[in-house]
Amino acid sequence: MPTEFIIRIILSAIVLIVLVIILIRFSGKNSKSTARDSLDIMKERYEKGELSKEDYEEAKRRRGKT
Repeated sequence: MPTEFIIRIILSAIVLIVLVIILIRFSGKNSKSTARDSLDIMKERYEKGELSKEDYEEAKRRRGKT
């Protein structure tokens, strides 16, 4: 009887750890710190000289930012 109880506790702990890992991974994908906004990418390209000012302003306008 005590061995069944110990096995259940161990299995419950394993399931709990797996659930926590899954939740951490899914919540990390929605984080703003890891995702880059397309407008940030356009701004970097504008600063490097890859885009003209008109192209950058058009990109801002299309995204609803002025």
